Amino acid sequence: MADNVILDIPFDEADGSTIAYDLSPGHHHAAVELGRFVPGRFANCVYFPNEGKAEIIAPVINFSQDFTFMIWVKSESNLVNSGRCYVNLKFPGENNVKEVSLYSKMEYWSNFCITQQGNNIRVYLDGALKGTVPFTVPMTGFALLKDDGRSKSGFCSLDGGKAYDYSITNEEIDENIQQTLQPVNFSVANINFKDFGVIVEKMDGVFNMPERKDPLTLNWDDYHGEVVDLIKPVFGVRQIELRCWIKGNSKDDFVSKWFDFKSHFEQSGPVRLKIEAGTKPLLFEVYHKEQLDLEKEKWRDGVNFGRFTLKLREPEPVKRVLKVNGSSCTISLTSQKLVSIYWGDGTRTMDVYGTKTVSHNYPASGEYFVIVAGVIEDISSFSSDAALIWSRI
Repeated sequence: MADNVILDIPFDEADGSTIAYDLSPGHHHAAVELGRFVPGRFANCVYFPNEGKAEIIAPVINFSQDFTFMIWVKSESNLVNSGRCYVNLKFPGENNVKEVSLYSKMEYWSNFCITQQGNNIRVYLDGALKGTVPFTVPMTGFALLKDDGRSKSGFCSLDGGKAYDYSITNEEIDENIQQTLQPVNFSVANINFKDFGVIVEKMDGVFNMPERKDPLTLNWDDYHGEVVDLIKPVFGVRQIELRCWIKGNSKDDFVSKWFDFKSHFEQSGPVRLKIEAGTKPLLFEVYHKEQLDLEKEKWRDGVNFGRFTLKLREPEPVKRVLKVNGSSCTISLTSQKLVSIYWGDGTRTMDVYGTKTVSHNYPASGEYFVIVAGVIEDISSFSSDAALIWSRI
């Protein structure tokens, strides 16, 4: 599905932003008018209090071909006996509209999905098919509506909007909903922990602020207390602990998965740890300093289990994160302090400073996450052809 995405707008900007960024290769960013960014279904969402819109001028969906559009929606109602939600499908000709009722007030976060395959349009809510509309001439657009018995606009929130250039199946709709609801996924070097049979039962240090380095301190004999320079705090190493289980279907499978997994922490240089806890991943360039011990109580026929704790250190804990869809990335910046660029394919450019433009070509076109690490608050100018997903983590 990732290769077929034509729109990916998480609506996860900071409040006050007038743009909702599209993370798909098309970069169809939406202009937000009279909307606010507030806590949403996953991270932030866009909230429209009685008026406003998120508008994309350029066409995104080709209604003459198969497509899918999916988004999380929540509405508000001020009337007791109101709230009929429905979809209008507009076809060429005056008043040529077909309606599909959703049988829901959508006052909770609901997954709305519309697909077109061949000459049939299907409308889903929370994975359940609500209606199928056959057609002979392609529609010109559709609208998700709520009838509150008022002439005014409504109050609604939008989160996690996506569109694909094909019609996804019922199973893929359910899988997409489950993936977005799944609390956390872990990967190392872009390989999911689950592929190694590894499950994380507890994590520490991921959301913690690293310990501050000791600031300049002056202690005068004839003054109470001390004088501490807190103008520009700097931080030490981020330390992450992941308490894990590993499972193998046999003794050989268990041993093979364990050696494959730990080998990623025995290589030269840092390794990329990715934690997907929402619409935007958390990324860390880490290494394992201590001995990696496996607790194995006993061997048995069939399924075998073991426990271990990853004790990871991130040498450069303060960073900016970009998302690339394509085969190259260019970054221009001005910084009087050294920064490091981790390109997301295992390569990195170190000691970048001054006014520089740095470009990188990937071995294949795809999705990559770039980390710019260092004293990023001292970067005086910054631009890139990649989408910014974290300004500072």
